Amino acid sequence: MRAGGEALATAAVLLLLATAPSAAEANDGAAALEVAQMDDAPQRPLEPRYQPAPPQEKSSYNDSYIFAATRGVANSTMVPAVKVLLFPLTVPIDIVLLPFAAIGGLFG
Repeated sequence: MRAGGEALATAAVLLLLATAPSAAEANDGAAALEVAQMDDAPQRPLEPRYQPAPPQEKSSYNDSYIFAATRGVANSTMVPAVKVLLFPLTVPIDIVLLPFAAIGGLFG
């Protein structure tokens, strides 16, 4: 068994070496890349294509209390079938607690 495994490994290495590109082929691609970059174009600093969005202004109102139970179920790692069963329970609870959550957001 062991001799067969060594023969198989040797055959795999020989096959890999036979199909690998030679160093000369790899250098041809690098030379083409150098030629493509040797234009007389002016050099300029690299800049991002899109400017990042400005940061949002910090709000004094905390909206994490509104529909907190429903958001907690939606963001959990539960099985999606269990989430579907829990939504009919959490949505009415969140609607009943909505006035308290809205007032709580002013203080939180």
